[in-house]
Amino acid sequence: MKFSKLGALALAAIMAAAAPFAAQAQEDVIIMLGGPSSDPFWGAVQQGFDQATEDYGVKTQWTAPADFNDIVPVYTKMFEAAIARKPAAIAVGNFFPEPTEPLIKQAAAEGIPVIIINSGGFKYQELGAIGFIGEDSYQMGYQGGKVAVGKGVKNGLCINQIAANPVLEQRCQGYIDAVTEAGGKAKMVILASEDIGNSQKVQAAVSAMLMQDQTIDGIVTLGVAVGVDALESVKQVRATGRAVDLGTMDLGNAVLEAVAAGEMSFASDQQPFLQGYYGVMIPLMYNKYKMAPSGVISVGPYMV
Repeated sequence: MKFSKLGALALAAIMAAAAPFAAQAQEDVIIMLGGPSSDPFWGAVQQGFDQATEDYGVKTQWTAPADFNDIVPVYTKMFEAAIARKPAAIAVGNFFPEPTEPLIKQAAAEGIPVIIINSGGFKYQELGAIGFIGEDSYQMGYQGGKVAVGKGVKNGLCINQIAANPVLEQRCQGYIDAVTEAGGKAKMVILASEDIGNSQKVQAAVSAMLMQDQTIDGIVTLGVAVGVDALESVKQVRATGRAVDLGTMDLGNAVLEAVAAGEMSFASDQQPFLQGYYGVMIPLMYNKYKMAPSGVISVGPYMV
């Protein structure tokens, strides 16, 4: 009886000592925070994510907002919820540095490996992340601008659909610099993010831009959905005999068809499938073998 009592007391002491560690135990899942799967770009990222999940047989979770409405607070809350779960790793885009970067640091401080995908990761080491998978945003815009200049663009517009993301501003700046270096002019204009996915609103906005300044002869968009909608507005203007060049960032079937048909002069690819795939593979290798990239993994841009 005495032995049994001592055994019970010892077991209780062990359980009490282990309780804090149990509370801190990580959930065996890799969480990726992406964009709406209805967007062609993010659909491709999710395909890569799903393929890596299948190839490596790991537990993962894709988390994304339904649309781009209130995207900054929604994305921030998603990230906070992911950290609270204490997962095996988090793949996240540093789209909105002000709220996102403190959360990347928090996750790293709590021992959660973070891999930054797509946006804002060139200072990943400073933030405590294990790596960055993405593209050189400035070069995406700059190389597109060079193509546009070759098509004769003298007055260009770069349409930015998410003003809170500095990476998109870098793309526009690259386009602007390429056009101005060739003696032309260009500027960035803002499209309301909540209008993405509403073709009528996007087309009306692009048409208004073209009507407001009759000298505009070049447009670049920063996403597939906006690019496809903008093409409809550009076609209407071209039907009047006015030449307007159009290019876009990222690929989709409609974009590739438009490039092949000569309706778009270029599309800049940052290989979203690889971003999704590596976003699972790299944290998996890190957790298994403590292997991490020695530098930025650049998956673009490639010009089509």
